[in-house]
Amino acid sequence: MALSKTPKRFFMILLLVSFIISSAGISVCKTSADLTPQKEIQNLVNQVLDVLKDPKLKGPDKKELKRKKLRSLVRQIFDLDFISHRVLGRYNRKFNKQQFHEFKELFSKMLEAVYLTRIENYSGEKVVFEEERMLSPTKASVPTKIIKDGQEIPVEYRLVKRKKDGKWIGYDVIIEGVSLVKNYRSQFYQVLKKKDIDQLLAMMRQKVEKLTKKTSTTEKKS
Repeated sequence: MALSKTPKRFFMILLLVSFIISSAGISVCKTSADLTPQKEIQNLVNQVLDVLKDPKLKGPDKKELKRKKLRSLVRQIFDLDFISHRVLGRYNRKFNKQQFHEFKELFSKMLEAVYLTRIENYSGEKVVFEEERMLSPTKASVPTKIIKDGQEIPVEYRLVKRKKDGKWIGYDVIIEGVSLVKNYRSQFYQVLKKKDIDQLLAMMRQKVEKLTKKTSTTEKKS
């Protein structure tokens, strides 16, 4: 499937930043809606690192509990409807309600299965925050750098201000100039140009099943 052809380096970096974004969902700050985009990112970075460093979540017997917490974070911060609509682009209108729901769930599971094990290998990478830039009254960009082994990896967070509560949430991540949304959109477009929606969903089911089995096998060996 075309979705597996993305360079590993991109996703190894994406792994870190995607879960960093996801951690905003457990913010204990009652005035989260008053935070600037930059402060929101800093707040959530600290929270995800707390999960990764928590001594109570160390060891093989705690792996599933840690993953459960990380999964919960992803579901709480990412607006999967919004992200999925953006990823599908012009093909979005061709999906009926049931097809879109299944696509959203499968897409989430694919990301989860591929990258969940890698986030657990976080080894103290430093994150440097730069000044935020407003793209519009409701959208902002927060440039950052991930520093690892003396190398600087530019990462730009794109956030949108949610109407219902004024909270800033991530809707895209741009790593070394490569957009998460545009990257996946390109891959799904390639599939949908040749196959129909039901065929795409069938391919995604097979992909998720394969990734799930691979993850289970890896865990048994570790």
